[in-house]
Amino acid sequence: MENKKLTWKHYLGIAVVAVLVIYFVIGFYFSKKFFWGTKINGMNVAGKTVDEVVEIFNKNASDYSLTIRERKGKTETLTSDQVKTKFEGADEIKQIKEDQGSFGWIKGLFGTEHYDNVTMYSYDTKSFNKAYKKLGAFNSKKMIKTANAKPVYKDGKFIIQKEEEGTELKEDIAAKKIGQAVKDGIPSISLDKENCYNNPEYTSKSDKLVSLTKEMNKKLKGSITYKFGKQVVVLDKNTYSSWLKTKKDYSGYKVDKNAMENWLLKFMYKYNTQYGWHKFKTHDGRTKKIYGGPYGWRISKDKEMASVKKMLKEGTTETREPYWREKAKVYDGVNGDIGDTYVEVDMGAQTVYYYKKGKLKFATACVTGKLTADRKTPECVAYILYKQPSATLSGQGYSSDVKYWMPFIGNVGFHSAPWRGSFGGSEYVSNGSHGCVNLPTSSAATLYKLVSQGDPVVTYY
Repeated sequence: MENKKLTWKHYLGIAVVAVLVIYFVIGFYFSKKFFWGTKINGMNVAGKTVDEVVEIFNKNASDYSLTIRERKGKTETLTSDQVKTKFEGADEIKQIKEDQGSFGWIKGLFGTEHYDNVTMYSYDTKSFNKAYKKLGAFNSKKMIKTANAKPVYKDGKFIIQKEEEGTELKEDIAAKKIGQAVKDGIPSISLDKENCYNNPEYTSKSDKLVSLTKEMNKKLKGSITYKFGKQVVVLDKNTYSSWLKTKKDYSGYKVDKNAMENWLLKFMYKYNTQYGWHKFKTHDGRTKKIYGGPYGWRISKDKEMASVKKMLKEGTTETREPYWREKAKVYDGVNGDIGDTYVEVDMGAQTVYYYKKGKLKFATACVTGKLTADRKTPECVAYILYKQPSATLSGQGYSSDVKYWMPFIGNVGFHSAPWRGSFGGSEYVSNGSHGCVNLPTSSAATLYKLVSQGDPVVTYY
């Protein structure tokens, strides 16, 4: 029997049959398994059955955790135990395999079998709400407030203080984003990238803020240096910079008139002495604190306010005393502003003393007001209002002609009292004057010659 030679056609037929056999064998292999190159939601499932893939996803659901990346480098975690995650895409995976069939496996060789929209997880809503609300990111007491960049005064000029991004959450948005991340089964989420935080409206780079800061620095020019007595008080940019208040939209600034007025009132309160407390060293070495009376220094609020406003507006610089509404003899002297020339009335001892340049020049007994509310001589620091050689003093139930009238507060003053037979002692307790300081005629004459208008008068018990 003669052997026949195989031609190319025979070989081609054998090859075709072999390929078909291999194709169908591989197709049979993939009849229940996913093709090569198959990825479901990013996971390679090639060669695995539906049950195997579902089992993997179920295990991933039970082991699932979500890392939450927050501002300030903080991270927190939600776990499956907390939110009760379950895999919900089993039917979709089964459908994918059914759609693949058995003999379309060759498509997998090209890596095109990717399925990225398969439903991943569900969670228990009640458990999820409880879990996310316990996160530190949602604790309002721990949130750092968001703050705009702003001009601040430092080292003699305004600079821009950088904004504070803060950690204030848009809580509803953050909860939705976290919930969706759990459903999608992704391993981590950045709350910042997901726009879950409130952000500053103005940053240090904002053109409006940069321009405003430059304008405010132009305002820091003027000053007033107050010099009086031993006192030196400087009002300059280190103080009034705090009066410059920016508008909310940084479109400009204005001078806070209340802040300016408060500064002036504190200045006046500290350095005014009229109607305030005076420390006084008595003739016998005691130190008395005496409150009230018209003697002393008093700053003119209206004039000073006008001057401060002008300085701020025009940038003027000046050195001067305050504008005084009332003046005393000295500011820092013996016994404060009382100085070393004054009349002292020790009403407890019923004695009047006159000191000149710190030395006692004259003393005399007296009778002061009766110790009743309507006749008591006031305890105060006053001054000689004027001198009059004679006067008629009258009031309810009396009228008296006196010599050497020297009033020092209202209608109360020194004068002669020729109707009295004695002075000093306890006469004033039950038989005192109507408030004036009664003196023997000769003593009144001497004191009249010694005192000058404006001399301080100190009365105390």
